[in-house]
Amino acid sequence: MNTGAKLATFALVVAASFGGAAAVGAAIGPVDVGDDDRSSHNASSGDDADRPRGLAVAEGGYRLSLESDTVGAGSPAQFSFRIVDDRGASVTEFQQLNDRPLHLIVLSRNLVDYLHLHPTIDATGRWTVDFPALEPGSYRVFADFEPNGADNLTLGSDITVPGNLQAGEIPHPSAASTVGEYHVTLSGTPRVGDTELSFTVELNGNAVLPEPYLGAAGHLVAIRTGDLAYLHVHPHQGDTTSGVTFTGEFPTAGAYRLFFDFSHNGEVHTAAFTVVVPVAASTDTSHDEGQ
Repeated sequence: MNTGAKLATFALVVAASFGGAAAVGAAIGPVDVGDDDRSSHNASSGDDADRPRGLAVAEGGYRLSLESDTVGAGSPAQFSFRIVDDRGASVTEFQQLNDRPLHLIVLSRNLVDYLHLHPTIDATGRWTVDFPALEPGSYRVFADFEPNGADNLTLGSDITVPGNLQAGEIPHPSAASTVGEYHVTLSGTPRVGDTELSFTVELNGNAVLPEPYLGAAGHLVAIRTGDLAYLHVHPHQGDTTSGVTFTGEFPTAGAYRLFFDFSHNGEVHTAAFTVVVPVAASTDTSHDEGQ
């Protein structure tokens, strides 16, 4: 099935699954809920704020420099990298974003395996983090950070885990995700442009309010299929058990993966969704004039 046919099938499934309150999508960085300061996490100035993130390894005078683009399969491994400036010098001073100086997102190219990690930095500017055992395949890593005196950036690079790759497809669209004993429901109206979406978490049939996690009620990462662009959302304040709500800025129609991180009973969980933003309806009425 070609890409256009797959997206058409996705759209039909989404319409049926959501019953008119369907999915949303766009690549989005981890964000706070309960802090509407757009100058902090995933915020930038000028036209850069409207551009998809994570597509480049270097931007704004900074580069994501990996010590290795290969990670061994089958066992935990240490992963190291640096953020360097346009002179090649390692950057050592960063602003805090959601209680951390840097967020590292690791996502398999089939958009299924997902990690949200928080590396540590030494005095020389070398970041390190322990990866769990990864399945063979290709992965995209996204570093979300804000150097002192600079804008918030998200830079991306690819890594490979050697071995026999197991082919897989993106899960079909759905408004519900089960994570252990938790049932998470997504509601929203899909459209190109700003879209409001809300996540409701239930345990044993009862809605629960996620606990604070990195100073927030929840974090959302969304990735556009195809180019793996990492886009923007803005959190809402005052979330209750009725849902954790975000507004996403979705630039194009198409399929997306959403990853909603939440904490409850002292543990962090991730609910994943495949969603589709439909093609925007035309508002051109010129053909009706004079009829």
